[in-house]
Amino acid sequence: MNLGAASRFLTAFSFREFRLLWISDSFVACAEQMEFVVLAWYVLQETDSPLLLGVYGALRFTGTLFSPLYGVLVDRYDRRKLIISTRTLFFVNSSVLLALALGDVLSVWHVFMFAGVAGMGRAFDTIVRQTVIPDIVPASGLMNGVALTRTGRDIMQIVGPVSGGYLLSAWGISVSYVAVVGLYAVGVAFALNLKSLVAAGSMTRGPSMVANIREALGYVRRHEVILALLLMAFLVNLTGFPLNQGLIPVLARDVLGSGATGLGQLLGAYAAGSMLGSVTLAGLPIIHRPGRMIVLGALGWHGAMLLVAFSNWFVPSLGLLALTGVSQSVAMVTMSMAILGATSPEVRGRVMGLRSLAVYGLPIGLLLSGALADGLSVEFALIVNATIGFVFATGIAVFLAELWRHDR
Repeated sequence: MNLGAASRFLTAFSFREFRLLWISDSFVACAEQMEFVVLAWYVLQETDSPLLLGVYGALRFTGTLFSPLYGVLVDRYDRRKLIISTRTLFFVNSSVLLALALGDVLSVWHVFMFAGVAGMGRAFDTIVRQTVIPDIVPASGLMNGVALTRTGRDIMQIVGPVSGGYLLSAWGISVSYVAVVGLYAVGVAFALNLKSLVAAGSMTRGPSMVANIREALGYVRRHEVILALLLMAFLVNLTGFPLNQGLIPVLARDVLGSGATGLGQLLGAYAAGSMLGSVTLAGLPIIHRPGRMIVLGALGWHGAMLLVAFSNWFVPSLGLLALTGVSQSVAMVTMSMAILGATSPEVRGRVMGLRSLAVYGLPIGLLLSGALADGLSVEFALIVNATIGFVFATGIAVFLAELWRHDR
């Protein structure tokens, strides 16, 4: 990489607030991924049920139901305070789980309850951190800011699962959770150093929340590209994300015969592929026809999933999961950039709230995938998800053709 390319790759890091947010995001992401490996393996081992593992995964995204409301709040209030609040919630939540583990009284029902609490905050945190990027990075660096944010989380999605799997295998759940709590604490510390991030044109008074949500829905209906992007977001959450958010632990144990360490490596391979895609996109000055890249990324994502369903060996599965991660990153990073770029600043928080509502496809997908894996097999669940995703991604591109033609 020459000097000019390196400078372009690091453009967003020249802004102080972006650097602080990126570091905070990265530590929080590492804690989340480590926590997921530890608790997902715990639930699977304690219950021997892919369906209950799916319930755990679904509870991690409970807050998506309230995403439109969260979007209104993000447009009204200081986003710095909101970021600090959500990340403090993660710290407190994990500290209670650590206390239960240290007291040897932790149960699956505790895990479910606190997964639901964290899920409420996670949806809010996602909306805030996505919405704030255009506030701290100029339009010319938006693609770079989105891609670098994703890259940081992808790096931690390698570090978190691999280290979490190792700690769980070597030292058990209590020591693993000491690391989780420490990582959340560092994330909060960096968030505290952010300056005030009040939304441009923020509304401390004015129309009711219902009226604001209705306005956002009307805005989406008037813009076919944004409507298509939100539908695509729902689809990939329904059919694509259940692989790395719920099915990989079942695949690791029941098909590949690997333990917690192997699970961490499989999740790490997926994240490594995702990071490769994010890094590549971060180095691009501009993407022409982003709609086409989103569609092709979604098709590649589901096609790679289909190959994973037919792999019964550990090493090839690592490569296939990495390929799946690359495709996922191409679709999702470009999608985030396209939504932010196509949305007016005064409604951005509310539209991102609707975008996060699309994540509700994930808990639905996790429950359905868990039921299929429980009743039939994890391979069958992957085949069904891949087929549905491939067909409907093609349908969105055909029937909402503005997405395919979109060029900014």
